[in-house]
Amino acid sequence: MKINIAQAKQEIGSHTCFKFVTSPEHIGIGDEHRWANHDIAVEGEVINTGSLLEVAGTIRATVYDQCDRCLDEFHTELELPFFEQFKEYEKSDADKEDEIVYFHGDEIDLSELVRDSILLARPLSTVCSETCRGLCMKCGTNLNRSDCSCDRHIIDPRLAELQKFFHKGC
Repeated sequence: MKINIAQAKQEIGSHTCFKFVTSPEHIGIGDEHRWANHDIAVEGEVINTGSLLEVAGTIRATVYDQCDRCLDEFHTELELPFFEQFKEYEKSDADKEDEIVYFHGDEIDLSELVRDSILLARPLSTVCSETCRGLCMKCGTNLNRSDCSCDRHIIDPRLAELQKFFHKGC
């Protein structure tokens, strides 16, 4: 996923637009089921600010997941903005700055930027909807599809003492 920046490097203030579609395999996340058979679209622009090249744009992808509450599969459309600063590497850049990515030549590879943006946007917990009721802890019925006759209000005897905190008066 390399973009040609030869034109943008020549003149301060110049803008170069780019747009491409790639596969999850190409950026190193294709081995996961959640990305199977779906392309990742990337578009944006490169701006020459003089000392740096700023790359900004949007990543669009579809991710398939399994709900942590009810175990149903669902999909989510991701639209992720990104911004990164690039600087052409020179020998005087021995003490590199952490927030700037260095490059050589007339191309910038965005594979790592796209992969990291997608993976960092993934939530720790995935749910199909905020109103998901999950599974019955007794019989395993998906409570989004049907109710069960299990008594789910039985309190674990080890936690019964905590009930007093909720019934105290002012």
